[in-house]
Amino acid sequence: MDTSMEIINDSEVAAQQAVSTVVSNAPNNSGLMVALHPLTLLNISDHFTRVRMQEQIQSPQVIGALVGTQTGREVEITNSFELAFDVVDGKVIVNVDYFTTKQDQFRQVFPQFDFLGWYTLGRYPTESDIEIHKQMMTWNESPLFLQMNPFDIVTSKNLPITVYESIIDLIDGQAQTLFIKSQYKIETGEAERISVDHVAHTTLGEGGEGSSLIAHLTTQRNAIKMLHTRIKILHQYLVNAKTDESCVDHDVLRQIAGLCNRLPTIDSADFRQEFLTEYNDVLLTSYLATITKGTNCINELVDKFNIATSTNKSGGRSRHQHQGFSNF
Repeated sequence: MDTSMEIINDSEVAAQQAVSTVVSNAPNNSGLMVALHPLTLLNISDHFTRVRMQEQIQSPQVIGALVGTQTGREVEITNSFELAFDVVDGKVIVNVDYFTTKQDQFRQVFPQFDFLGWYTLGRYPTESDIEIHKQMMTWNESPLFLQMNPFDIVTSKNLPITVYESIIDLIDGQAQTLFIKSQYKIETGEAERISVDHVAHTTLGEGGEGSSLIAHLTTQRNAIKMLHTRIKILHQYLVNAKTDESCVDHDVLRQIAGLCNRLPTIDSADFRQEFLTEYNDVLLTSYLATITKGTNCINELVDKFNIATSTNKSGGRSRHQHQGFSNF
C-alpha cells in the first residue's frame, strides 16, 4: 500500500516539475478577456470521441484550430475546426497545406472570423505543446492555447478546460516561450442555448430525462421491431402449414388472407389521388413560404436603398446650401 502511494506521489511530483518548465507562475496582467462559445467545446469533445473510437486509443492526440473575432483586448472564440498533422521523430508537425486550405474554406463561409489559437487534449501542457505553439505563431503572433482534460472528474461548476496565453521570459539568460493561464467566460447566443439544452437532455440512462425527439424515435423503433417480429411469426406459420397439413387452422388462414387483401388498397386510384392532393398541398405551402421569405428580403433591400438615397439627397442639399452661403 505504501509502495503504490509512493509511486503515485512520485508521478505527480514529476508531472508538476514538467509543468513548471513550460507554465509561468507569474500573475497574468495582460487584461485579455476571452469569451468561449459552447459550440467550440462540443466540437472538441466530438473530435476526441470520434478519433478515440476509430483508432481504439485511450488517449489519442488531437489538434484543432480556434477561430473567432478579436476587438482590442476582447477575444471571442466562436468555432473551431480539426487540423491534420504528422509525427516525425516523435515531434508533431502540423500540415501547413491542410491548414491553409481549411482556413480559406472557412473564411468563404465566415469572412469575419480569424485564426485565434489552437486546442489539444491533456492534463498539463508539455514541451511538445510548446513546439506546436511555435508552429501556430506562423499564422498568429500571439495565439491562444486551449487544453481540455476529458478524463477529469468534474465535481464542481468549473469545466475541465484551461486557456493559456504565451509570453517570452528570460531563463538562464535565454529567451523562452512559456504558457500563462488566462481567465475565460462562457458566452452563448439564443440559438446555442437552445441547442445545448437539447443536447443536454438527450440522455437515455435510468432516471434521466430524454428529449421529445429521442422518445418519439424510440417509440417508432419499438413499434417497427414489434411489427417485424409478428410478420416473422406469421411467415413461419405459413411455412409450417405448407409442409405439415396437420397444424393447419383455417380460421387463422382466413385472418391472414384478410390482412393481406388490405395491402393492395394503397395501389388504388382513390389512394393515389388523395396522396397526390396532400403532396401538392405540402409543396404549395413550401413554395408560399419561400415566396414570402423572398418578398421580405426584397422589402428590406428596398428600405435600405430608400434610406441610402435619402441620405445622399440630404447630403447634397446641405452642400449646396453651404456653397450658397459662402458665395453670399
